[in-house]
Amino acid sequence: MQKEDWILFLVFLIVGLLLIALFFVFLGDRMFGKGKTAQNAPKIPNAQEVLTQLKDQSKDLHQLEFYSQLAFAQYAQYMQEVENFDLEFIAILTSHKSVNAKLILEVEKHFKQLNPKRKELLEKALGVGLKRR
Repeated sequence: MQKEDWILFLVFLIVGLLLIALFFVFLGDRMFGKGKTAQNAPKIPNAQEVLTQLKDQSKDLHQLEFYSQLAFAQYAQYMQEVENFDLEFIAILTSHKSVNAKLILEVEKHFKQLNPKRKELLEKALGVGLKRR
């Protein structure tokens, strides 16, 4: 009779441990802040990816505005990655078919404020972009 009690006790113990393990596997990540929050973090593209996306003529004005805002926010990082990022960005943006004058002027003004030493270079890049158009 005691041998059967021990077997029953072991079966319940194993089932209990499995239930606890399943609880931590399925609910533990949510409770401790892990899981999907790290996976859903948006990936910020690097400078070369932004320039490549900007060259795509199928992009509309809203997407161009998004890339402009991204360039403003990541300006210092992008200038370290690509030496003449601001000049290339202005030239590509100006030659894009979906851009409007307001966005071009806004980007030019913002880049000049961020780096006043490059005003003349930015104006030349603007001219290059307009010639490509």
